[in-house]
Amino acid sequence: MAHRPTTFDRSLGFIFSDISRLARKEFDRRVAGLELTRSQWLFLYHLARQPGCTQSELAESLQMERISVSRQASRLERAGWIERRDHQRDGRAYHLHLTPKAERIALRLTGLAGRLREDYLSGLPAARRTALINDLLHVKTNLLQMEANAHR
Repeated sequence: MAHRPTTFDRSLGFIFSDISRLARKEFDRRVAGLELTRSQWLFLYHLARQPGCTQSELAESLQMERISVSRQASRLERAGWIERRDHQRDGRAYHLHLTPKAERIALRLTGLAGRLREDYLSGLPAARRTALINDLLHVKTNLLQMEANAHR
């Protein structure tokens, strides 16, 4: 019988993928009452983290095509969630801003995300949580460095 070098349930990539999928699923369940689609709340959440960004910057952050972000921005603007403001140096670009209504929702999303994080980290002592975050940030830095080296 062939020896399996690693099992899938102990594979870091699969663990990351499963945690991400399960956390998204639970977050979706918790925000269902806000009557926003996943793409809408993701858009608002990312914009809250980058107020005044351009549509291109937001597209990069969301890993979406610029045209998709532009269409979503138009829908959210019509619904009163965001404002587009002219870019001073580029007449074709807009700076995106949350409206007060969206800022309140972004605060609720942040609170829901914080409670979810507390729930899925329950049972891990504070020192282990800190070490886990530091280790994951180290992995992220390594991956970002690999990406930067690939573009040289």
